[in-house]
Amino acid sequence: MILNNLVQRLSADVEKLTQGYETAILSAAILLFLVVIIFFIVIWSYVDPYEKARKELQTQNRPNPLVTFFVAVRNDELAIVDCVESMLNQTYLNREIFVVDDASDDGTSNVLKQRFGDNPEINIIYLKKNVGKKRALAKAIKVSKGEIFAFTDSDSIWKEDAIERIVAIFENEPEVGAISGHCNAKNANSNLLTRMQDTWYEKQYRLRKGFESVFRSVSCVSGPLACYRRSAVYNYIPRWTNDKFLGKEFRFATDRVMTGFVLCGSELGPKIKNEYSHSSFVKDEDYPNRDWDIVYCNSAKSWTIVPETMDKIISQKIRWNKSFIRNLFFTGKFYWKKPLLPALYYYLHVLYVFTSPILIASAIAIILLYGSFLLLAACFIGYMLLSYSMMLVLAPKKIGKLGDVLGILLCHLLFSWLIFYSIVTINKMEWIRDTVESG
Repeated sequence: MILNNLVQRLSADVEKLTQGYETAILSAAILLFLVVIIFFIVIWSYVDPYEKARKELQTQNRPNPLVTFFVAVRNDELAIVDCVESMLNQTYLNREIFVVDDASDDGTSNVLKQRFGDNPEINIIYLKKNVGKKRALAKAIKVSKGEIFAFTDSDSIWKEDAIERIVAIFENEPEVGAISGHCNAKNANSNLLTRMQDTWYEKQYRLRKGFESVFRSVSCVSGPLACYRRSAVYNYIPRWTNDKFLGKEFRFATDRVMTGFVLCGSELGPKIKNEYSHSSFVKDEDYPNRDWDIVYCNSAKSWTIVPETMDKIISQKIRWNKSFIRNLFFTGKFYWKKPLLPALYYYLHVLYVFTSPILIASAIAIILLYGSFLLLAACFIGYMLLSYSMMLVLAPKKIGKLGDVLGILLCHLLFSWLIFYSIVTINKMEWIRDTVESG
């Protein structure tokens, strides 16, 4: 009897709100349902390119290319040791390692000297002046010899076989110019906020990168494990280090801009080479201007330290938003040339980012205005069940407490509004450390 009364009240609430809009709401619901179905069909068709390489590569006469590992660090004395150790522990041995200290003013320089200064395998570059991550890495790229570049962040670590799997894909698929590995939170078990972010990372990598990878058009090769062919990016490093937006140097969007060069080298390459014809990156080595495929390798694992406090999460989100906005005027100008489904997903996602905070707030306001608290509760429960079911299907090992999924709801209700603050402060390039200290 109680359940029947609740259903009747909910039906009345829905009828009150939708009166006169039945056709529009039904059409939107059907369209959304079809989009979700198509999206999940594509996701289920994803195959880890390493598994494909493992089956197809001949064990004999493999090229075994030289891989250069890069990391730039500034004021990260407690995390950098784990980062460099994870490079040294890689099972792939044909490598060279560069660590660039971007004028740290804490104990980072001393830590590097004490722990790795005598290791002949590690090339440490100490900069006297802070130049930013891109310019710091460029100094190492200039003297590197590897056919493949593998970048990481100073607060991240790699699983020991990550590079071995990445190289296998490059060897098996010569048309692939870049590969994004997978990432989770290294400190996921610290508190509710870190577990929330770990769930978010899993969802973003498995869903978005997995979807784009099916079409070989991953739109962002993310920093914790970002790998490129030398020939796909080397000539474009001057443009990368001198990236400007709204007339000012833009120090963010490191990964997104580099990814853009790989996706659209045929269009961007000639202009960049002409503009920077005096640069040694262009004069000394000349690679063909072409568009490359970009894929995501789910089994190439990495972990990164995520913020443990709300203020640091907000700071990180603002920085990421600024990179996202900058990228709209870079990758966004040509991504429409990619296959229809990932291109449609890309631009719909852009629309969603800017409109969802307003739409969600408006919907909640209208529901409350009509006093339909039961409908609001039903929407909340439906959202939670949908998010939980999605993670249960795609990553059952990552499903934890209900609070992990509540965190995703928090992203919609709070973090989504940060996009507007990021627009207003787009030209503020302060780099506030997001991560926590690690021992």
